[in-house]
Amino acid sequence: MRDRSGPCLPGALPNLVVIGAMKCGTTSLHHYLDLHPAISMSRPKELNFFFGPADAGGDGDERPDWARGNWHRGPEWYAAQFDAASPVRGEASPGYTSPSYPQVAARMAELIPAAQLVYAVRDPVERAISQYEHHRRQGTETRPLADALLDPGSQYIARGRYAERLRPFLATGAFRRIAVVAKEELATARRATLRGLFELLGVDADHWSPAMEKRRNAAPGEHPPVDERLRCRLEEAFAGDAERLRELAGRDFPGWTV
Repeated sequence: MRDRSGPCLPGALPNLVVIGAMKCGTTSLHHYLDLHPAISMSRPKELNFFFGPADAGGDGDERPDWARGNWHRGPEWYAAQFDAASPVRGEASPGYTSPSYPQVAARMAELIPAAQLVYAVRDPVERAISQYEHHRRQGTETRPLADALLDPGSQYIARGRYAERLRPFLATGAFRRIAVVAKEELATARRATLRGLFELLGVDADHWSPAMEKRRNAAPGEHPPVDERLRCRLEEAFAGDAERLRELAGRDFPGWTV
């Protein structure tokens, strides 16, 4: 894949970015991509470069470091995180499609307009429940499931409206083709899914490693049963956006309840 992006910097800017979404298999996808000899993914996985203030600041900001972003570090820092010798250089930061960071798309379009973007998705109802369980384990969510998921001020539903989250990236005009990868596809048809991504990136599509068979970053257990009335309300909340995502992707997502 030819790199036409960015200024001349120490190292090299990425030409592949996994932009989201949370609890949709981005850790696994990052790992599988990194197993290809022509692809080098960043360490750490989530660089969170494209959000945050232009200067370090931070006084009185009680958010964790990752949530503050790294935009203040500048493009030289960003370029230095990648292997300049690798044909394809990438990172995966699910926060890039968070509604909390509306500035990401414009910044990305200016700095790396030729990058291939990949959007990891998942049945939005299952994604919302998984995020809730994640925060429960962290101790940052104490409300009952229904109260939390149906709270209009929370991100449980907002983060699962995938087509809506893609709109700012498409509106820039820089990213005409965004690859959409469903977690369910990565689980049940991993080889075919990775082959498609490798073809898109212009690397050997036939490459396969036994390490790609292994599931990564699995949740510590299945989530508890969900009341059918709650499930129906969630399905209604996601239905319109899920249909728009199918139109954008040009295909269905088998196994989704929405």
